[in-house]
Amino acid sequence: MNIARDCGYYCDCTAGGGGHLEKFLQMTHRAQFIGIDWDPEAIAYARQRLLCFGTRVSLFQDNYIQLDLILDHLKINEINGVIFDFGVSFHQIASDRRGFSFDRDCPLKMNMAPDNPSLSECLEQADKFEIMQVLKDYGDVRNYRRVGAEIFEHRKELRSTGALRDLVIKNTPKRYHIKNLRRVFQALRIWVNKELENVESGLIRAFARLAPDGRLITIAYHSGEDRIVKQQFRKWHQEGQGRQLNRKVIRPSA
Repeated sequence: MNIARDCGYYCDCTAGGGGHLEKFLQMTHRAQFIGIDWDPEAIAYARQRLLCFGTRVSLFQDNYIQLDLILDHLKINEINGVIFDFGVSFHQIASDRRGFSFDRDCPLKMNMAPDNPSLSECLEQADKFEIMQVLKDYGDVRNYRRVGAEIFEHRKELRSTGALRDLVIKNTPKRYHIKNLRRVFQALRIWVNKELENVESGLIRAFARLAPDGRLITIAYHSGEDRIVKQQFRKWHQEGQGRQLNRKVIRPSA
């Protein structure tokens, strides 16, 4: 994140429990940090975790597409570095209340922020073909037409992750159960939270507020996120607005 000079402002747009922020704060003494996450539980945890760093870190429970408003509120014109770690955290998946995992039987929510519509509410408003398209585009779901049609047909009865899990299993060959469950749950989560739309909007807003020598870092897992990041980085590079420091993806060493 180019924090070696130990000065300026840096933003973690997906702060989660504050893991990245804690490391950055430990590496510096004067740099100021901003953390954004729309999960109230994550922000509450990060607030306690980073309490010892005092006023060097400011945390906001919000969607990172509101970055401009947050920086304006703090009277910060530009930032020296920003990081995005897209997707869902282990703690969110492991929660018994969130509905992200098919391993737990809990309310069918899947919304990152509690004031956003839940999956159950989104399904009530969707038509059959929209659900099919979601499964195809966001999850590459095997037999997405059949699964999508069944979800639409039984949408008023789907109130728990267990009910959704049973429906997917019933309409999927046995050898593909786990793979299809992962893809269906992933696709519906991405759809409910408008994750891919937010990725593009967040990148554009963050880049616009970068200082001339600022750095923008992304960590992506889903092919849709990865595609948006690569397209946007390539565009900035070709237009001469920025320089892509690494042409090849950096993969985890372990």
